[in-house]
Amino acid sequence: MMEGKEYVELINDEGQIEKLEILAVFHLDTQEYAVLRYPDSDEGMIYRVERDDNQKPLFVMIEDDKELEEVIEIYEAMADEII
Repeated sequence: MMEGKEYVELINDEGQIEKLEILAVFHLDTQEYAVLRYPDSDEGMIYRVERDDNQKPLFVMIEDDKELEEVIEIYEAMADEII
């Protein structure tokens, strides 16, 4: 694995720990989002980042289609600016 990449471990629906690479973290208004992907995948998944009482990040799947579409548009625009 290349150095400099950041990873997070999440527990999947089967209770297994999965290691995902953090591709990007960004804000839309006051809400934080993260783009994560499996190390062997080319596709990212966007999660809403919430914080527990100790400010530890909690990665939450976005279930609202409108919110997800808006966040995808913002992320794609950011990615286009970088490329």
